[in-house]
Amino acid sequence: MRNNVNIRVHNSKSIEMKLEYVPAGAPDRSDYQIDLFLFFPGNMGVNESTYEKKHFYQDLSRNIRLKTPDFYLNNYYKRLKHFDDTSSIVMRSPSCEYMYKKFVCGYRAMLRNHTEKITDASKEDEVGLLLEHVEKNRNIFRKLRKKHDGIEMFTLGDEFTSVVTNIYLVRLYDRLSASHREMIADTIREELHYRQEHYPQSTAGDDEQNEKLINRYEWLKNYFYTILHLAAKRKKADTATTVFVYAAAAGLSMVFATVIAFWAQQRYGNFTLPFFAALVLGYMFKDRIKESSRAYLRKKFSAHIYDFETRIYESSKKHAMGKTYEKSAFITVKDLPEYAINGYDPSDNIIRFSKKVRINHRKIKDVMDSEIDGVTDIMRLNVRRFISGLEEPLTLVYSVSDTNLEKKYVEKTYDMNIILRVAGKNGEAVIRGILTVSARGIKRFRMD
Repeated sequence: MRNNVNIRVHNSKSIEMKLEYVPAGAPDRSDYQIDLFLFFPGNMGVNESTYEKKHFYQDLSRNIRLKTPDFYLNNYYKRLKHFDDTSSIVMRSPSCEYMYKKFVCGYRAMLRNHTEKITDASKEDEVGLLLEHVEKNRNIFRKLRKKHDGIEMFTLGDEFTSVVTNIYLVRLYDRLSASHREMIADTIREELHYRQEHYPQSTAGDDEQNEKLINRYEWLKNYFYTILHLAAKRKKADTATTVFVYAAAAGLSMVFATVIAFWAQQRYGNFTLPFFAALVLGYMFKDRIKESSRAYLRKKFSAHIYDFETRIYESSKKHAMGKTYEKSAFITVKDLPEYAINGYDPSDNIIRFSKKVRINHRKIKDVMDSEIDGVTDIMRLNVRRFISGLEEPLTLVYSVSDTNLEKKYVEKTYDMNIILRVAGKNGEAVIRGILTVSARGIKRFRMD
C-alpha cells in the first residue's frame, strides 16, 4: 500500500497527504482507516490551550473523490480513437460529457504514471514509445477540437491536455540524463509552439502572464475533475456509543440529585428549610456531575466516539457512496501506538487525528461508472496557525573569518515529526517524515 500513499509540500503554508485506495478482490463494500500524528516541539507553543480542536478542523481540509481509472498506453489510445470515431453519434448521448472528461483526466493520470516509470536506465525505445503515444493521443484531441468546433468542452480539452503534456514531459526532462533529453525536448517545443498559436493564454510570459497561466491551469483542472468529485454532508457524530455516554452521564447526575432529595425529605420532612436547601444543592451539583461523568466516559470509550460523521454522495446527492467518522485530540506519549513511539521528544505536544472510511463500491459502479475501482483521499493541513506565534525568521549570529568578525542572519526553524498510517484489508502503510517550518512558512518535508 505504500506506493499509494504520499505526503508532499503543497505550498509554503500547507502540506498534502494523498491516498489512492483500491481494495483487493473488488468487494461490494470496504473500510480503511487513516491515523495522523503531529508532533509539535515544545518551543512552538502549540498545545490544548493555544490550539483548540475547532481550529484543527478548520485548518485540515478533507476531500474524497473517485480515483481516475488506470489507462495504459495502448489501451488508452485505442479507446480514445474509438471515442473519436463514434463521437458524432455519442454527442447525442447524455453521457458524452462524462466520457470525454474522463478521457482527459485519464490522459493526465496515464502521463503521470508512465513518466514516473522512466529512469536513466530505461532504453530509448521506452522513451520513444511514450512520445509516440503522446503524439498520437494529442492528434486525436486536436482533431476532436476541429470536428466539434462549436463545443467549448473539446477546445478546453485540447488546451488542457497540451498543458499537461508539457508539465509531465518537462519533469521527465529535468530528471533524465542527456541521452534521452533531445527526444523529449522536441515534443515539448512542438506543444509550446502549438499553444502559442492556438492558446496564448496558456503560455508563459512576464510575471503577470505567468500568474494568469497558473490560474488558468487550476481552472481547467477543476473543470475536468469535477466529474470525479463527491459531495459531502458533514455533521457532528451521533453514534450509539455517543448517545449511551451522554445518557449515562445524565443518569448519574440525576441519581445524585434524587438521592439528595430523598435523603433530605426523609430526614427533615417536606416544606422545611433544610429540605429546600438540599434540593438547591442537589441541583447546583447535578450539572457539574453530568459534565464530569461525560468527560470521564468519553475518555473511557474514546475508541468508539467520533467528532464528525460525513456522508459521501455523488453530484446529485441522491445516492450515498460512503461514510466517514473523524476525531482528533491532543494525546500523551503513553497513548501512542507501538508504530509511533520512536523518534519523539518527551516535550513534544502531540495531536492524533483518526478517520475511518467506509466505501460502497457496488453503488459507485452501478450508479456512476463501472470502471471506477477505488477512491482518492486527499487531506491538506494549513500551518498558518502553527507558525503565527513563532519568533522572527531571521536571527543575527557571528562567525570568524581570519581575524574578522562577520555578521550573518540565520532563519530559525522548527522540526515537526509527522507519522501517517493507512490500514485496510490490503495491509497497512506507515510513513514517517519531518516537516521543517519557520515563521515564514514551510521550508521542506523529508521522509524519515
